Order: sequence, then structure tokens, then C-alpha cells
Amino acid sequence: MDKLQKIDSSTRFLDKGLEITAIVCLIISVAGAVISVFSRYLLGMSFQVIEEICRYAIIYGAFAYIGPLVKRKEHLKMDILQGLLKNKVKKSNELLISVILFASFGFLCLSSIMWTISLLNMQVKTASGIMLMFIPALAIPIGMLLGCIYSFLQILQNFYKLRQPENEKIEDVSSIESEVGS
Repeated sequence: MDKLQKIDSSTRFLDKGLEITAIVCLIISVAGAVISVFSRYLLGMSFQVIEEICRYAIIYGAFAYIGPLVKRKEHLKMDILQGLLKNKVKKSNELLISVILFASFGFLCLSSIMWTISLLNMQVKTASGIMLMFIPALAIPIGMLLGCIYSFLQILQNFYKLRQPENEKIEDVSSIESEVGS
């Protein structure tokens, strides 16, 4: 197994765990919405905390799945330029995009940690007045940290791809995974 495949397979279990986490968060949100609608329209009771749990479960699920999206190269990026570039220039551009993505995730992770700590220190509560605001806000630093990890692994992969000779065929492991998964 070469270095590229080792890097790609190093997060296989984490990928599956994050996918399951995102699905569970979606299920929690849907179940909470059903319970909220049932209690509001059939029982005449409304619980703000259930609606908050629905909302924050979606947020946690979305931020938890940032890493696997980076690995599959389904993150936000411009593909127009990628289609025009060839060989080493294209690989260099992919490396540059990965470095910028890592730096962005790093900055957002540090900023969100400071913001979450300030929410905890101020004891700010959500709209229901029951839950501390830092609990839903914690999804952001967790997601950004996962983004940092995955974008760093992407940097390593792009670096090794750039160093490989042009005549050596590079097999994109993430495209193989997506074919096997479907």
C-alpha cells in the first residue's frame, strides 16, 4: 500500500462514524419535529426546547460531516480553473486549494473556540432559556477541527501526488470509494 492509500484509509473508521453521527442527528431532528407537531396540534402543548434540539441536531450533523466532504472533494471550491489546468500545474493548484482550506479551517476553529468559551463564561442561554448557548455553538469548533484534520490529510495527499513522476498513473482512491459505496 503506497503513501496515498495509507493516508486515505487512515480515516476510514472516522468517516463511517461521522456519517453515522450525521444520520443519527438527522433522525433526531425529524423525530423531534414529529413530536413537536404532535404535541402542539393534538395535545395543545408547545415545547421550545424540542424545537431547539431539532435545529441543533441538524447543525451538529452538518458540521460533523465536513471532514468526509473534504475527503471526497465535495467542499466549496472553484472547478472552472481545474478544468483548464494540466499535469503539475493542476496538482500544484490542488495543493494550494488544500493549504488555503486548511488555513481557513484553522482560523475558523480558533475563532469559534474563543466564541464558544465566551458564551460559556457569560452563561448565555438559548431562546428556550433552558439550554446554555455554548452547547449548540460547540458544533462549530468540532466541525472546524474535523475540517482541519481532513484538509491536512488532503495536503499530504496532494503533496505526494505532486512529487510522483508524470508517467506514473495516480489512482484517485476517493473516486474508487465512491464507486464501491454506491
